[in-house]
Amino acid sequence: MLSLLSGVGAFLTDQFIKGQIEKGKIEDGEQYFGDLITIKKSINRGLIMNNLEERPRWVLSWVSAIFGMTAYVYLLTLGKKHRKLKRLGLALIVGAAASNLYDRIKKDGVTDYFMIKGLPKVIFNLADIVIIFGTMISVIGELVGNDE
Repeated sequence: MLSLLSGVGAFLTDQFIKGQIEKGKIEDGEQYFGDLITIKKSINRGLIMNNLEERPRWVLSWVSAIFGMTAYVYLLTLGKKHRKLKRLGLALIVGAAASNLYDRIKKDGVTDYFMIKGLPKVIFNLADIVIIFGTMISVIGELVGNDE
């Protein structure tokens, strides 16, 4: 149950932040942690750093297939004991990926909004961070195997 709630939480939190940015309640150029993180709204119609943006149907198909496979692997862990870490990691990945996939379907591109000082061309969103974090948790869960 915790894993499912975590995935839903990742989806809802990312969508909430995206909505606040789109409504202008979080303004472009706002800075956090000094000037380490800057809000910069960007629509990514491709993959990482807009690669393949000229092929949006292919990108949507590919991303949808990867999402489906990840969701399927998550479902396979539901009846298994001793897979809590792996299940949690997969739920985070599925929830965050669902947020980005939702953007692709509804808005023809993923809304990105974080920019880190020193990486001016890299703009990402909370879902991207959660996907990386979920992947690390899932891999640890797989390596540990019999987690409690």
